[in-house]
Formats: sequence, structure tokens, C-alpha cells
Amino acid sequence: MNTIPNNDALSEVIGVVLILAIVVVVLSFYVNYVVPATGRESEIAQMNRISMQFTDYKFTLDNIRTSLLVNNLSPVMTSTAFNLGTGGGNTQAGGLFVPMLKPVSSYATISVNKTGDTFDIDSSSYHAYKSALVDFPINITSLEYSSHNNYWIQQRYSYQLGGVFLQQDDGITNRISPLISISTAAENSNKTFVVNIAPVQVVGGGTLSGNGPTRVDTRERILPKYNISTDPYISNTWVNLSVTCTDPATAAMWADVFNDIAVRNQIDPLAYKTGTLYNTSQKTTTAYLSITGTNPNPAWKDVSLYVQRAEFYVALENIASGVAG
Repeated sequence: MNTIPNNDALSEVIGVVLILAIVVVVLSFYVNYVVPATGRESEIAQMNRISMQFTDYKFTLDNIRTSLLVNNLSPVMTSTAFNLGTGGGNTQAGGLFVPMLKPVSSYATISVNKTGDTFDIDSSSYHAYKSALVDFPINITSLEYSSHNNYWIQQRYSYQLGGVFLQQDDGITNRISPLISISTAAENSNKTFVVNIAPVQVVGGGTLSGNGPTRVDTRERILPKYNISTDPYISNTWVNLSVTCTDPATAAMWADVFNDIAVRNQIDPLAYKTGTLYNTSQKTTTAYLSITGTNPNPAWKDVSLYVQRAEFYVALENIASGVAG
């Protein structure tokens, strides 16, 4: 009988254990570092696409509105596809390790709703009749895309008042300004200021949430003019634009928007004023742009106001099995 110990079998077991340990270490490194990095890159790319889609959506509606005004055409419907979230391992079949080696899918929510903020236009000729004219203030409505990312910061894009806005952890920013412009003209050697505003509203409702493509159908509605945009309310000694918000940071952003509009149009700093006002009783903050002109005569009507009403009906359509209403 051979009594000499044989360690060959033990060596094979140790080798297998070591190989398994190496595999586990590699998989752990991949899951903890590579998968999140891949998921983060996918979510960043997705949000960049959403940014471009909201930009395209804004300019598409602008072009539709301009074509209808210039050519007196009938309203047409436009359809825009938005992809909610990213693809990932948890939506695909595979072996035991395949779902672990791919990022978890993110999802998103798209909705049409009221923001809770109000937009107001007031002027010297309109102010005396505000008890009878109920055009303003209006409740701001928006088309919103809210992310539910797993690996990157949360972002919310919104289209409201004809502009595109982005909200994330560090606050809210204006990506594309609303349809507000101020120009300077000369009238009998006196400087006049012309304010053009198209307060765009999106109406409809509903919410879609999930992962996959969805469709946003948009059609402009033919509406009568605002009273404020008709004679005799065009010529004014002053015009005030304001947005009242429950969130002070949002109001501060609107104050920046108003200031940027005046600076971008190279308006004389003596002709306007921007800022914010806090209402202690209602706990709201109002951002404002006040255009008073530069003529020292307080009765001189050197500020003209033109308001063009624009309203779009928006319907959200589910075109993917992973999206729920």
C-alpha cells in the first residue's frame, strides 16, 4: 500500500477556487465601475437628444405660427417623437450574468400641465380698464419632460411661453428665450420703444411615463385677438411685463431673462428697469420688466405694445409598450 500523501486533487481544487476568485473580482470591478460609467454616458447622450428635440419643437411651432400669420393658412398638425429613458439590461433576455453587465434602463415622464406661475402684461392704456378686460394675467402652461436617471443628475426640460427651460439640481436656466422683443425707433426726432410679445400657451393634458418612444401631436388653435393688442391700447407711456412664482429661484431666473432681452436688444438703460418683488402675504415672488421710455414728458406715449395670441393644443400618444398613460 502506498502511504505517501498525494496533493494533486487538492491543487486542482485550489486552482479552480483561485480562478473563480479572479472572475468574481473582475465582475465586481466591471459591475461597480464600468456599468455605471456606461449608463452615465447613455443618459447624458439621451438628455442631449432631448435638449435638441425641445429646440426643434420650439422652432417648429414658431415656423408654423409664422406661416399661418403670413400666408393665412389653416392650422396643421405636427408630430414630434420623444424617447422616454434609455435602453438597458433589465429589458433584455439573456443568461445569468447578462443583465448584471448592462446598465439598468432609465425612464422618463412627459406631461402637459400648469406650472403654478402666472404671466402678466400691464400698460398705461390698459391699466384703467383691467376690471373689465380679463386677458391677463394668464396661468403659464408647459410641455415638460422629466428624467428618472439612474446614473446621472435629474433634468427637466419644459416648453413654456414660447421658450425652452432646463431645471436641474443647481436651479433653473433659460435655454431659449420666450417670444418677447423690444426695438427702438425714431418718431419726429423722439425715441420710441416697440414691445412685441407672443405669449404661447400649450393646452391639453395628460401624462405618459415609462421607457420607449412616445409621440407629441400639436395643432395651433385659431383664437381672437387679446383686447390688449387692439386699439386704443397699443400706444402707452409705460408697459410692464411680470411673472409671479412660488419659487424665488424661478423668479430670479425670469428677472435674468427680462434683463437679457433688454440688453440683447440694446435698449437704453434709462428706458427700462428689471427686478423682483416679494409678496409676504401670498409668499410669492414677482419678476418684472418695466419699460418707461426716455421722454421726460410723463404724458408722452413713447412705448408701443403689440401682443399676438398663440395657443397650441397638445395630445400625447403612446406608441410603445413600455409607456403608460
